[in-house]
Amino acid sequence: MSKAHIQHFEHQMPTTEAHEEIGRLAVANAAQQDPDGQTSISPRAWVVIALCALALLQNTFFSIAPAVCAYAIATPLGATAGERIWIVNGPGIPSVIAGPIMGIFSDIYGRRYVVIFAFLIYCIASIVAMTASGINGVIAGQVLGGIGYGVPGLIYAIPSEIVPTVYRAWVQTGLNFSASVGGIVALMGMGAATKADLTNGWRWVFRTLLIMDGLLLLGFTAFYHPPPRTETRATWLEKVKSLDWIGYFLLVAGLAPLLMGFSWSADPDKGWHDPHSYACVAVGFAGLLACLLWEWKGTSRGFLDHRLFEQGRNFPLACFVIAVEGALFFLTNNIYSAEVNGLWSTPGTLAANAHLLPFYCALFVIAPVMAWYVTKHKDVKWPLCAAFLCFSAAIIGFAMSGTNGKMALGFNAVAGVGFSVILILVTCVVQLSTPPLLIAASTSLTIVIRTIGGNVGYAIAAAIYGSLSNTQIPENILKAVIPLGFNPQYLGQLIGFLMSGQGLEAIPGVSGPILGAASAALKETEAHAYKITWFSFLPGAIIAAIGCALLKNPKERMNWLVDAPLEVKPAGRGEEAGVDTDSVLQEKM
Repeated sequence: MSKAHIQHFEHQMPTTEAHEEIGRLAVANAAQQDPDGQTSISPRAWVVIALCALALLQNTFFSIAPAVCAYAIATPLGATAGERIWIVNGPGIPSVIAGPIMGIFSDIYGRRYVVIFAFLIYCIASIVAMTASGINGVIAGQVLGGIGYGVPGLIYAIPSEIVPTVYRAWVQTGLNFSASVGGIVALMGMGAATKADLTNGWRWVFRTLLIMDGLLLLGFTAFYHPPPRTETRATWLEKVKSLDWIGYFLLVAGLAPLLMGFSWSADPDKGWHDPHSYACVAVGFAGLLACLLWEWKGTSRGFLDHRLFEQGRNFPLACFVIAVEGALFFLTNNIYSAEVNGLWSTPGTLAANAHLLPFYCALFVIAPVMAWYVTKHKDVKWPLCAAFLCFSAAIIGFAMSGTNGKMALGFNAVAGVGFSVILILVTCVVQLSTPPLLIAASTSLTIVIRTIGGNVGYAIAAAIYGSLSNTQIPENILKAVIPLGFNPQYLGQLIGFLMSGQGLEAIPGVSGPILGAASAALKETEAHAYKITWFSFLPGAIIAAIGCALLKNPKERMNWLVDAPLEVKPAGRGEEAGVDTDSVLQEKM
């Protein structure tokens, strides 16, 4: 029997007392497989993979399209800047709370009804937002959709566990292909829709979502019928009671105020000086600290199941590097986008949206090569190192671009090379370095940590940029226009015109040279602030590259075993490797 075969049985078969506990981490119907016996992917599995690919397209569209169209949504509805922010940030809080709950519940009790529930919620949310007559209705739809947005951990896990693990990199590449298509459709398709109809074009964002949500709800209901993951005698109420509700309460108590504080910090009417921001962030960090203490000392079978950390350093390292990637991803989608709209293009146009295309299109070239390399050489850590070095180079390029939009566009593609590799391979590392039974829990936690890293990173970036621009912009504009005879008492109106393009008639004595000098001073000041902001994140990218070098390649798990087969095989003598859920969830204090 091969070493890989023995190791797999240690994961999946409770054959000895020494292996009894880890044996309980098996997925029912996963035993008695030959890791060296090549197997094909069944037609049923291909259908489920296709559904998951569409689901990732839908999830990416949901995360990008409302944000890209935020101005187009807010303007006809008469929303303020503070209300507009919640179009973007509304789904964040419910998604990071729902994700871990969906992950662990589906790991132990099955995925089918969790996935169906998520897309049912999505359908309702799309209808609420699509038919909204005011901004509050849109925000309500976005918040409700955030509950459904807790499902990506399952969507990344399902295709991975129903095919041989040797194909893990290819499966994740295919999913991210679909996700990138969703990003492109959101950027260009919805940009065209809002341009064609300035009043109601934004409703196509949610109409498109409803079409995809409906297809996915019907598709998973009709075609996704996995066998039971575990054996349990528990009633439904006992299943609910077995969950880590203390941990979830502390998670909500931490994440909700933390993310709300970060959202308010980006509100131009509040910022970091408002207690809505700093008080919420302080309370949130305290809640998260209490949550971590509980998960560490209070329980061993919470949503941070201790068995996720028992198989080496890969899982904690992966959590760190994905948090850094989340920050860099949020910076690219927000700080770079702000530069596009403020320095290089007309805000809200198709040309402005197109500046992000290289970031997503790079995946179509890089990811297949990467997947081939990883599958052939069973090496994930060095491609991850190279990807973070690409992100580091992109950070330098973004910082040095200044007012040169073409230079920044090129480095956006370099950042896309890093993005193409990191999310795919970190997901592979997490899934291949944790017990098969907990694959959705580990993947969901990874996505939640990525979201938290993104929110924290963006808040830090916004604070750095604000500290370098809030006072410098008025000062530098005054220096540029006073020698040209401009009356400084109208500085506020001048800055308002430069930011919004409206109100020129309210500025007496303004001339072409004054406007040109003021605009140049504004852009130079903003470019300098963006430069320092980008450079502030360079050390994090380099440290993440070093962290990737410390990963251990999970070669022994990259074989022909299927972690959770869709086909039910009759269990013979000695083959009953199904998990007793009542034992799996038993506390070990």
